[in-house]
Amino acid sequence: MTQQRNYPLEFYGRFVSQATKGEFASVLQAQMCPFTNARCSKTRKSDPEQTIGSCMLGYQGSPLVVCPHRFLQGRQIFRDCVSLLAPCAQYVVIPEVSMPGGSVDYYLVGLTEARVVDFAGIEIQALDTTGSGGIWQAREDLSHGELADTYSYGINWKVTAKTILVQLLHKTASFEALGKKLVLVIQNEFAEYLDREFQTTQLRPATQEDSVHFHIYCVAEFNNALQIVLHERRSTTLSGIERMLNVGRDTSILLDDVLSHIAAKLPGMPLGN
Repeated sequence: MTQQRNYPLEFYGRFVSQATKGEFASVLQAQMCPFTNARCSKTRKSDPEQTIGSCMLGYQGSPLVVCPHRFLQGRQIFRDCVSLLAPCAQYVVIPEVSMPGGSVDYYLVGLTEARVVDFAGIEIQALDTTGSGGIWQAREDLSHGELADTYSYGINWKVTAKTILVQLLHKTASFEALGKKLVLVIQNEFAEYLDREFQTTQLRPATQEDSVHFHIYCVAEFNNALQIVLHERRSTTLSGIERMLNVGRDTSILLDDVLSHIAAKLPGMPLGN
């Protein structure tokens, strides 16, 4: 996983390697997601009846999660949220709950004697890809028991970041007003991107008082399989999310950007008298 080349690391939850490339015929035919126990939901735009099945990609030496369902492995992300709820006799997971600000991916609900005692919202954000033709080519190669050294595709970090931060802004307002927690599940490499490109100084080691929590996961390899492992917990408030969106990168960098754009347009049109 450390080599600087691009190739899919998982299709339909199965680890891709030179050693396993001849074992995908039945996996590709079944098109089943082992994390949802249902047919893969990632379909081709040109053929909605055909699923793609890519869970995780190797990109410039890093394993990157490109399907939100990949985070559901072993339901560990939900167990990692239990500490944010009041002690309850039972905890259940409910998908796709609507509320002001938009639908939330999952709710972790604490019950006692069938009564709702507490809940938290859980949003999962995988990374968006560009140039997905290379991913499909890898799938096609695997169907013939082949695997090239590298494939052409990219990661759309910017769109992924702006999409989820805007969603968080709207949804956090509702959760903060209710006195409940909203959890964002992301990968370590994406968290590092946010730190580089956005103002994240208000993200701090997780505290129960904060309304929005970032659960940051890394990918580890065990026995020729990939596992999602909790790496870090951070948290902030609605004002912290607002700061991330409104300020973005440091103002000094933003000023440099503006000045460079102005310089490129000089001499400009004279204003005249």
